[in-house]
Amino acid sequence: MHWMAGLALVSILTLTVFDIIGRSAFNRPVPGTVEVTSMALVVVVFLAVAYSEDSGDHITIDLIYERLGERARVVFDVFADVFSIAVLSLMAYRLFQFALRNVDSGAETPVLEWPVWPFVIVAALGALGYTAATIMKLILRLMGLPFEVVDPRDGVSGGIEV
Repeated sequence: MHWMAGLALVSILTLTVFDIIGRSAFNRPVPGTVEVTSMALVVVVFLAVAYSEDSGDHITIDLIYERLGERARVVFDVFADVFSIAVLSLMAYRLFQFALRNVDSGAETPVLEWPVWPFVIVAALGALGYTAATIMKLILRLMGLPFEVVDPRDGVSGGIEV
């Protein structure tokens, strides 16, 4: 999913460059650039979040967390994981429902007339991937096993702390 998100991001970049060149040099922008960019951003965001969760690259704010004891941190982390799993599962379910409604209604993008539902399915699958990554992290946490990913190139674990 991470690689597909990266490919979508490069595609957005390429399309935007061609659109700017076409608009500036030839007064002919690429039709549907805004639509394609919008749909590709859905792919980028929803397919990349599971990787971010798995590698520990989400931003955390630890002003209070760092002052807690070890047991309180574990309780807090378990609660956060369970809450995240519940919200992400609900989000994936609602996205699948939305995709089915888009199939029934035949919703399309205005200019290119692309069906919307495949992009909503990608978003739902991304939410499921994020849910799965969070479930795995929770299982490892409850078993007392390490779950932080260490980059073999520099030996630094993922994550951004604020």
